Amino acid sequence: MKFFVISQNLTKSDIKLPKHAILRVNLAWHKDLESVLTMLSEYPNHDIFLDIPVGRKKPPNHDHSLDDVEHLVNVSRNIKYVAISNIEDRNNLAVYCRQFKANIVPKIETLKGAVNLPDIIDELPYALKVIMLDHEDLYSNLVNHRKEKSYLEIVDKIVKTCKKKNAVLLRAKGIIFTND
Repeated sequence: MKFFVISQNLTKSDIKLPKHAILRVNLAWHKDLESVLTMLSEYPNHDIFLDIPVGRKKPPNHDHSLDDVEHLVNVSRNIKYVAISNIEDRNNLAVYCRQFKANIVPKIETLKGAVNLPDIIDELPYALKVIMLDHEDLYSNLVNHRKEKSYLEIVDKIVKTCKKKNAVLLRAKGIIFTND
């Protein structure tokens, strides 16, 4: 399966979403879940990639209870994927796999998550295992550990691990800048 995940922020431009695009809705950008439901109703024919910022403290940042998010996933037929920030080991992934009906996508953003990636992939109970790499947050975490010189080596190891484990690795490919 080919993934083409597009940020919700692109919907604020005059660029039309391709039919095969999966819309990434980041809860960090929504003050309440009602605004998420409104957005989802505007894109009923697109699969949704819901991104939950867990353990994240950069703006914007809105807190949503996991029970409320679970309800949102359960009532929204087009939420197919739920990305969880800062997954660092199989134990903190297992909770989300049990709680949500959609496929959980662990976001690798730390050295610990990168090191434990084989176990994280093994913990995913789906035929299609998907991982998301946040390059910027991983690099920032490596700087905090004074290991930024090993960044490219760690990214290469993540890529190889996903290939070896037959997991889809989602990575950012380009950014759109606008004056809107």
